[in-house]
Amino acid sequence: MALRREAGLTLFFSPASAGWSGDAAPAALAAHGPGRPDAGAIGAAAAASGSALQFAISHQPSQHPYWVELLALGLTFDLRGLAPGVPAQVASPVHAFGLPEADAATFEPIVLRPGPHLASAGALLPVVRTMAALGCELAGLPGLRGIGWEPAGSIMAPEYFRRTVGAWLDGGAFPALGFTALTRSPGGTMRSVGLGFFLGHELELAPLAGESPADAARLAVRLIHDLVENGSYSPGDHPGPQGQTLHCHFDADMTLLRIRRSA
Repeated sequence: MALRREAGLTLFFSPASAGWSGDAAPAALAAHGPGRPDAGAIGAAAAASGSALQFAISHQPSQHPYWVELLALGLTFDLRGLAPGVPAQVASPVHAFGLPEADAATFEPIVLRPGPHLASAGALLPVVRTMAALGCELAGLPGLRGIGWEPAGSIMAPEYFRRTVGAWLDGGAFPALGFTALTRSPGGTMRSVGLGFFLGHELELAPLAGESPADAARLAVRLIHDLVENGSYSPGDHPGPQGQTLHCHFDADMTLLRIRRSA
């Protein structure tokens, strides 16, 4: 069954015969190995939160104990797929950062998504930044193997996520390699994956003669940061970050911004 990619973070855990509880984590880990946390473990993480931001459980339905509502900075997010219920259903990641390519089918996911009242605002930067900060707080959960950003189809090592996303939250560069991804055609053209979630269109950067793939990727990352932070470029010529002129135009349906360069 094909699953639609939605706004959200996916936390991937090694499977276990039982989940672990915030009240009995050492015994559960010893008996079963790391697995998906339960609501008690999330409550313990909330009580210890504050490094990236402070959050709390604002709703925990007694009839359905396998999800909780989290409150942070006045915004609510749903965390679903907790133990001992069934794992969340999410699309498999295809771009890995900070960890080897892994068969995500061997992992068990829980998923963090904006609450229903934020459904139409999930791509707004304040919402994304709050969700990203929640991800930094949850990145310390035992047994966590990776954190996925669904719109880009990515999976990141927990420490990579904390480092790159934490730097962005502190005023650094947007985590383009993680919250978006890059593909390269045989001819050297770089194309973004997941930028459309933020802007409604992807980016395509044409190569220069003799340019290495690493140099083209570095420029694409810088352009993605600028686009996310400052908005899309209008058609026409714009100064580039390396002193070159960027020739920008959209495709017919406005879903792809094509960029060529000249000195």
